[in-house]
Amino acid sequence: MKHILFSIIFSLPLIAIPRFSVENGASCNLCHVNPTGAGLRNDYGTSLFSTEELPMEKGMKLTNEDYTGMIVDHLRFGADLRFQVLSHTDNQDESLTAYFPMQGDLYGNLSVSKGVEVYVKHDLLRQESEFWTILPLLPNDGYLRIGRFIPTFGLRLDDHTTFTRGGNLRLSHGLQKEGMPFSPYAVTPGIIEAGMYISDVFVTLSTSNKFATSSESGYGFSESLDEKNLTFRGEFSGSVGSSTVMLGYSFMKEGDFQLSGIFGGASFNKFTWIGEVDFANSWIAEDATSVASFSELSYQLIQGIHLTTRYELFDEDIELKENALSRLTLGTDIFPFSFFEIKLQGRFTTISGSNENPNPEFILQFHTWF
Repeated sequence: MKHILFSIIFSLPLIAIPRFSVENGASCNLCHVNPTGAGLRNDYGTSLFSTEELPMEKGMKLTNEDYTGMIVDHLRFGADLRFQVLSHTDNQDESLTAYFPMQGDLYGNLSVSKGVEVYVKHDLLRQESEFWTILPLLPNDGYLRIGRFIPTFGLRLDDHTTFTRGGNLRLSHGLQKEGMPFSPYAVTPGIIEAGMYISDVFVTLSTSNKFATSSESGYGFSESLDEKNLTFRGEFSGSVGSSTVMLGYSFMKEGDFQLSGIFGGASFNKFTWIGEVDFANSWIAEDATSVASFSELSYQLIQGIHLTTRYELFDEDIELKENALSRLTLGTDIFPFSFFEIKLQGRFTTISGSNENPNPEFILQFHTWF
């Protein structure tokens, strides 16, 4: 369990909450400056969604209606800050509790001209930065993005410990191989992305240097095009009858390694479901296929309170039996007032073929943003 705690603290950065995108029947750029979602909020995400649509109605009276995130004309500043308390019982039935920061990201965005954006993000915990510029050079409101940023793959989940984000896999499951096959969210230097909107479909294609998906030495320049990282993502967001839906496909290739998956979601009345299934080929071994899945059902009890249940699965090699790791998570997300979230979760992990499963984990997390 100590290994699991270590991997939670030092795993990958947090991203976004795609179920809100599904509820609105729109891409994540509805609320974010980043065209693929995550990070700094735009005018809608700051002045409307975070202040009127998300928090409990009684807490809305505490909102500063004049706050927009703008420092001066064309310059926006923001942050994501998270703190977490994790409690569990070890094998000797001793209760252990840990307190630690989960996220400390600062953002800045300069609108140079119509459609031209310059974006900077700094991770205070990992001391890493990401920066890029958007150029509106493609048709159908398309763009070119150039800089150092996170490639777009699958759901942009806010919880980096989910199996589809690579969280807790190697250390908690005893994997010996370095790197995690379902972790596309690591900043890679030198990347170009093209994005285009075709009606309700949004597609992105990016290329970069080696992505460190194997045990080879970290980032670096590849000698051939075959060793470059290529990532594609396509997403449909819209309405079907009285429901809003999202459906997409992602693909990543780097040398012999391939990562592919489908994702989607649907929202009806107060229920919202999102899910993702990813397959990694030639990671454990040349002919082996690993799979990770994520499924979440949420119910909006009232405005500002969401009940959630998740089921996750990781199978290191689908050809082998009794080597899968599954996890059930029950919790609630509470938004008592604008720009503040309280998350409560209980997580229960099962290892197939094992009589000794990890003890349950209980999480209390505080999140504020601006």
